[in-house]
Amino acid sequence: MCTCEIAAFGRACALSRLEIAAGRSQLWTMMANSSVTYDVAVVGGGPAGLTTAIALAQYGANTALIARRAPYADNRTTALLGASIDLLQRLNVWQRCEDKAAALKTMWLADDTGRLIRAPEVRFSSEEIGLETFGYNIENRDLITALEERAGGLANLTRLDDEAQSVAPDDPAVTIHRAGGGSVAARLVVGADGRHSLCREAAGIDVTRHDLAQAALTFNIAHTRPHRNVSTEFHTALGPCVFVPLPGDRCSVV
Repeated sequence: MCTCEIAAFGRACALSRLEIAAGRSQLWTMMANSSVTYDVAVVGGGPAGLTTAIALAQYGANTALIARRAPYADNRTTALLGASIDLLQRLNVWQRCEDKAAALKTMWLADDTGRLIRAPEVRFSSEEIGLETFGYNIENRDLITALEERAGGLANLTRLDDEAQSVAPDDPAVTIHRAGGGSVAARLVVGADGRHSLCREAAGIDVTRHDLAQAALTFNIAHTRPHRNVSTEFHTALGPCVFVPLPGDRCSVV
C-alpha cells in the first residue's frame, strides 16, 4: 500500500470513529429523553404508600414511588393488628422495627360517663383466643424509617423525590406530571396521597363529606407505673379516652 493510500485509509478510519461516536451520542441522548412506562406508580410516601410500593416491587412489578423525602415529624402512633404484622413480616419490614413496638396483650374498657347505671368493666385477653398478642403499637416515624430502609434495597423500585402536580389518565398509560418538572408514565397508578387526593380526583371518584363537629387530641406520655401491655379505654361523657402502650413506661393517649 502506497503512502497516499495509507493516508486515505487513516482518514477513513478516523471518520468512521467520529461517525460511531456521534451515533453513540445520539443514541444516549434518545435513551435519556425517552420516558419509561412503569408497571405501577405509587403517589404518596406515608405508611400506606410505602407499604404498597414495597409489596409491588418485591413481587416483580417495575414500580415508581413519587413522594418527598422529608423528615417524618408525625408523633402519632399506629396500632397494627395481626394481618398487618403478617404483611410487614413478609415484606421484610417488621424485623427492622419490632424492637420499637409495644405488644397489645389486654384491652380494658371502663365506663367513666358518671351515669347512674354504668356499663360493667370489660377486659379482653389475647390468650383467651389463643394469641400471644392482639397486635403492636408503634410510633409512625419508627415505622416510616423501617419502610424507607426496605424500599431503598429493592432494585426495581424507583424513588422519585418529588410531588405529583397533576394526574392524567389515558390509554394505555397514566401520565403523572411532577411538581419539580418532568413526568412519569405508568400502566397503573395507586393513590396514597391523602384526603385531598389528586389521583382520586383524576379517576372521577366523588366524595361526600360530613362535619361531625368532633375533634381528637393525641400525645405521648411517660408514667411511673408499668402498663403491663394493657390498652385502657375510658368512655367518658365527652367521648373516649384511650391509653395505648408504647415501649417502656410510655403510652400514646387519644
